[in-house]
Amino acid sequence: MPKSAVLILMLLLFLPTAGCSPEISPQEAKVLGTLDEIQRAVEDNIDYDGFAQLLLTAKAEIDMLKQDNGTNPCFKSAVEKCYASYEIARKAWKRKIEEKDEARKSDMEMTLSFSLSFSAINIERANKCYQ
Repeated sequence: MPKSAVLILMLLLFLPTAGCSPEISPQEAKVLGTLDEIQRAVEDNIDYDGFAQLLLTAKAEIDMLKQDNGTNPCFKSAVEKCYASYEIARKAWKRKIEEKDEARKSDMEMTLSFSLSFSAINIERANKCYQ
């Protein structure tokens, strides 16, 4: 068998699993649990201050996760996008609270709703990284 065929065969066998852990690590599970907790809290009508506090916890856990070079890239991407969406939601929520103009409040409500939905989608993406 030519060397190039052997190389191609090896690449086909090993590339699909490169950079991916077969199962979720304890740190990844902790981050996912925190993001799930935020999502449940939003569904249970948490107040702004509680939401902001949960985001601080999530940020600290995600920062620790980023230091781990063995983190599944699919999982890391989904978690970072989820957190970014939650941050946008936090800012929109704060602006909505402070805003006097009803049209702007409505805009912030739409931004908040969209960002929370996008966060939920990315939590689902993170879960699928290990299926």
